[in-house]
Amino acid sequence: MKLTYRGANYEYDIPTVDMIEGEVAGKYRGQNWNYRYPRHIPGPNKYGGPNYTTKRDSQAGDRDVAAASTPAGVESYPTVVEVAQVHRANICNILDRRQQAAKAKGDERLLRLLELEWQQMAC
Repeated sequence: MKLTYRGANYEYDIPTVDMIEGEVAGKYRGQNWNYRYPRHIPGPNKYGGPNYTTKRDSQAGDRDVAAASTPAGVESYPTVVEVAQVHRANICNILDRRQQAAKAKGDERLLRLLELEWQQMAC
């Protein structure tokens, strides 16, 4: 493709990317349109990761469902209780830093407010 920019002529070759058609994403004016992905990138799984199994697969009978759903060496996500504990610890650390800054400035009013907040949080 020949292009010109400020009087300079140059040739531009658009690189071609090998694309694959994905699932049907919707309809536009009665025609289906699909997602398109570069061939070197795997398409995303709709409901889970690479170890996702469908109901039909789990009814096969010979497979152990627990082994199929959680392969060895894969870490699980933290529970709500663990996240709450980490969140509370982070809030207490932030309160401590704010108290240290208020002491350094000599702001007695802010120190009293932070002490009240410290007691409410039971840090």
